Amino acid sequence: MAFSRVRLGKIWPWAKTAAQSAGIATAADVTTQWFMNKGNVPEIATSKAGVSTNLDMRRAASIGAFGFFYSGGLQRLIYQKFDASFGTKATMQVVAKKVAADSFLHGPILYVPAFYMVTGLLQGKSLDEAFGRLCVMYKDTVATYLMIWPAAMFGLFWAVPESRRIVTLACLAFGEKAVYSMMELNRQNSSELVVSVDVRIDEVQKFAALEVNSVASEKEALASGGFQEGLIWIS
Repeated sequence: MAFSRVRLGKIWPWAKTAAQSAGIATAADVTTQWFMNKGNVPEIATSKAGVSTNLDMRRAASIGAFGFFYSGGLQRLIYQKFDASFGTKATMQVVAKKVAADSFLHGPILYVPAFYMVTGLLQGKSLDEAFGRLCVMYKDTVATYLMIWPAAMFGLFWAVPESRRIVTLACLAFGEKAVYSMMELNRQNSSELVVSVDVRIDEVQKFAALEVNSVASEKEALASGGFQEGLIWIS
């Protein structure tokens, strides 16, 4: 019994922090989806209760799950490893090493690929589809990561205690997840627009072909009718 309490005492702070991270990440995606869909009010589907159903909750849940397991678990372990490797003193040299390791190793090599692969698979995409999504979004996401995080990480490693890092990071990541969600939703909307235009062009081309065939058929019918009248007149 005492052993279980000790284990619970060790696990609970991690689980609590991970749950907070998940909640903030989910809220960021839901908020972004809501704002992105505000301009399409006439197209919003509503349930019988009158509640908007246009939000992709599976997508939001996948980002929440990533926030729980990666940000609340693995990322915390990685930052503890930074402490062990570079030290815990809040000096310019120590903090700069941690920021560099996060910006140029952790972010591009682990965080960004894990984000798109994990959330893609949780959203029901195949392995190839999730990897394709990563390839499409990777360059822009890493560029955004490098714009958002170095300064924030400097403050995080400089002033925030280890036990509060993940919650603080999750609060800062609200904006980051919103930006990533907006980038992907914009890309999806652009793709859907291109598909819609292609379909419309295809429909117009088919309609034009039908009109041409119809005109040709009418001409053939008129010609055939005139030829038959000529034969009758000769007879």
